[in-house]
Amino acid sequence: MSRFFIFGIRQSILLALLFMFAAGFVQNADARKQPKTQLYLVGVGTGDPDNITLRAINVIKDSDIIFCHKRMRDRFPILLQGKEIHDPGFGIFAIYGKTPEEAKKSKRFNYEEKMKAFEQISAIIRDAVKQGKVVSVLGSGDTTIYGPNMWYMEAFEDLNPEVIPGLSCFNAANAALRKGVTSGEKAHSVILTASFGREEYTGPDSIENLSQHQASMVFFTMFLDMEKVVEKLKTHYPPDTPIAIVLFAGYKDKEEIVQGTLDTILEKTKGEKLPFEHLIYVGDFLTKRYKKSDK
Repeated sequence: MSRFFIFGIRQSILLALLFMFAAGFVQNADARKQPKTQLYLVGVGTGDPDNITLRAINVIKDSDIIFCHKRMRDRFPILLQGKEIHDPGFGIFAIYGKTPEEAKKSKRFNYEEKMKAFEQISAIIRDAVKQGKVVSVLGSGDTTIYGPNMWYMEAFEDLNPEVIPGLSCFNAANAALRKGVTSGEKAHSVILTASFGREEYTGPDSIENLSQHQASMVFFTMFLDMEKVVEKLKTHYPPDTPIAIVLFAGYKDKEEIVQGTLDTILEKTKGEKLPFEHLIYVGDFLTKRYKKSDK
């Protein structure tokens, strides 16, 4: 065997070892940069309890401390049994990161009360992490879609929090409709929006501005004035545009759909008080059929 061949083998081995060492160093450096996750924002799904994901169940099982509302405790009594449970501080999203002057403009939440709740939550979480405990903040549906707890990601950014995805009411309502929300006759895009009682809002994402594209639209409907929304949609959508209201998406025994057009939907819902849990869909995908009628 020639000396040049042996020398070449040695050089190759040396380069391989150097590469492995460098890769290990980078990996260790990344590990040092990213502390082990002890704080989770967990989406537990919408509707019936069996819409929760297996991943969410496992994270909750491994958690020592849980932040969730009483209603969620009632949904998952066995899963949460024996856990230390605290209130998640609904409404902190309205004041977090704002000056006292800005925050106090909101009449919906008391600034001092929410700041006190924030300080208590912060103390509990940071003390728990120091003790090596795992903390989970539970939210309905997909916590990243109009979720009230996303401020946790910023407030505790230094703790490397992780989001566990959940089944949104949007996903559940899509399934209830049995239609492809991105498969309209004219539009192949969908806009997710919410009114939040802002029917008079005139900003860039107002109902009028969004509807001029005539894409399919889905409204998350907290505090929505149906009559005003329909009126504004008619600014750009034809009056015969299909519309559907999905009630209690994800609840097997309560799920219901009311369908009509922009011209007829108010008459169909007249005198009915819509529940908090409903979504509104607008677009011709609601009546599209792949196979055209032979008639």
